[in-house]
This record gives sequence, C-alpha cells and structure tokens, in this order.
Amino acid sequence: MESMTSPIIKVYLTDAQFKELKQDLLDKFSIDLVNNLIDERIQQERAPYLNQKEFSEWIGESVTTIKQLKAKGLPVSYALDTPRYGKQSYIDFMKTHER
Repeated sequence: MESMTSPIIKVYLTDAQFKELKQDLLDKFSIDLVNNLIDERIQQERAPYLNQKEFSEWIGESVTTIKQLKAKGLPVSYALDTPRYGKQSYIDFMKTHER
C-alpha cells in the first residue's frame, strides 16, 4: 500500500501579506503547542505509581538518585514484589524537605 503524503503547495506572499498572517500563524502554533503539552501532562498523571525506570524518567533523575531518595525516606509501595514509586508521595516528600 502506498503511503499517503500531503502535497507541497508553494504560496508567495508580499511582505505586507506575510506580516498580516504572521501573528495569526504564531498564535495558532502557540495554542497547539500548549494543548499538546497539556495532553501529554494528563497522560503522565493517569499512572499514579511508576516502576523505578519510569519514575526516574518522570522526575528527570537517575536511578542512583532514586535509590538515595529512598534511603532518605522516600515512600515506596511494593506491588507484585517490585517497588512502585508514587507521584504524589514524591511531591509530598520533596515539599517536606524544602528549605
């Protein structure tokens, strides 16, 4: 089956026409970008507990850092004999250690 591709259409604009369209294009791009970020965040929040690898990606830290946090008291839930890290537990833990 052939892959579907969109045709390329060239449009030539004067400087005045471009200036007129530019802000509308930027506004549309910004709204789409924000909506995509919100959708991504909602997807991330659907899983309240993560395994160690997913959790390290979620907080943007290494597995070694997670082990250090766990040693300092980060709550861990054991489900199916593997540690699961809660997003809200992490947020609460970090808040209690703020200075």
